[in-house]
Amino acid sequence: MPFVKQECRAEGHTPCAVGDLCYIEYKKLITAWRTERRWTTAHNEFKRVFDVDDEQAAKTLAYLVFLVKEVMPYEDEKEKENGAI
Repeated sequence: MPFVKQECRAEGHTPCAVGDLCYIEYKKLITAWRTERRWTTAHNEFKRVFDVDDEQAAKTLAYLVFLVKEVMPYEDEKEKENGAI
């Protein structure tokens, strides 16, 4: 998780837990996003993180948007209809 103790966020801090590693990566992502909030930023950060080309990034991001916008609302409907697991 990226929400680690303040002393673990200091630049140059040697990560001592996986949460510290998550924080380091999250910080890069959120800095890029807050600098330039646009789809191209999300696309380029996805490419950087997963070391893929434009086509693979576009396919995966398209699927993720589909999942969030279409599939998960359907799942929420079904959970309300049939109950939680």
